Amino acid sequence: MIEIKQNHSLKEQNNFRFDHKAEFFCEVHSVEESHEFIDYCLNKNIPIKLLGDGTNIVLTRDIEGGVLKVSIPGRNINRNEVNLGAGENWNEVVLWSLENQLFGLENLSLIPGSVGAAPVQNIGAYGEEISSKLVSLEALNIKTNELILMTNKECKFSYRESIFKKKDDLMITSIKLKLSKEPKVNTSYKSLKNYLIKDDINPNRATPYQVCRAVTSIRNQILPDFKVEPNVGSFFKNLILDEMTFNKLKKKNVDLPHFKNPKDLTYKVPVAFLIENAGWKGKKQGNVRVSEKHALVLIADKGSNSEQLIKLSSVIAKDIYEKTQVELEVEPKIF
Repeated sequence: MIEIKQNHSLKEQNNFRFDHKAEFFCEVHSVEESHEFIDYCLNKNIPIKLLGDGTNIVLTRDIEGGVLKVSIPGRNINRNEVNLGAGENWNEVVLWSLENQLFGLENLSLIPGSVGAAPVQNIGAYGEEISSKLVSLEALNIKTNELILMTNKECKFSYRESIFKKKDDLMITSIKLKLSKEPKVNTSYKSLKNYLIKDDINPNRATPYQVCRAVTSIRNQILPDFKVEPNVGSFFKNLILDEMTFNKLKKKNVDLPHFKNPKDLTYKVPVAFLIENAGWKGKKQGNVRVSEKHALVLIADKGSNSEQLIKLSSVIAKDIYEKTQVELEVEPKIF
């Protein structure tokens, strides 16, 4: 039997700790419980919003209707494939896979959030994305209460994008990943390679465990702890530019860091460089600020609210556009 709470505070369910309420709130631990709450909402003709660990959302208001928090557990291994419940903690799963000598997730260490949210965002870091490991997933259509199986191709992955961002009626319940029993690693990402070299580790001979420790250490050094300084990590997406747009931007920023994708001849440009170059790093407006550690991270200090945060992000985006003529795109989901 599920427990449905009314006018439930979501303060503990979002990283910024903004105190907005859900009209109806239910935390589910199985597909059966999910079916039950979806039926409840369908019978009352009320909309449903989905919630994972709240590490990549910005709450700006009270939520009318139902909020379904997905906490479905599950970790199973079948040879080199793993089946994971959507409610599992992502970083704990990465460490668990290494303990079981299954490799391929080490570059994605310490990314906050749940397993179910990982494909939505197509999480990625240090040269890897979850889309390269995902075989399939199961999802509930919250408008029909039907459970469906989706292949990797059907998820329509791209940089920080998936079909789940465009169709918010799909709730991921579990995912299947194909990992490797061979300890091959990807150390192509420049900052990861440099860190390993500084640590007297040959990047070409690094073990998955060494890569995991390196990624964890780098993230701890450059990103503020959201439990101490409320944030959702990168607030803006990095830029993916065609050659013409990239060349125009590079004329204005001679030292512009970038990564050229040989597959489609696009250029990935770190937005943190543009924000820092424009003088925003460490700047404060009201009770919100740009992190002193990383220019992509916005922090909500005590006494802040979502209005202040959205205003700061808009001012930054406008300033960057005026200086570079490129538009920044917000990464977290705005409710």
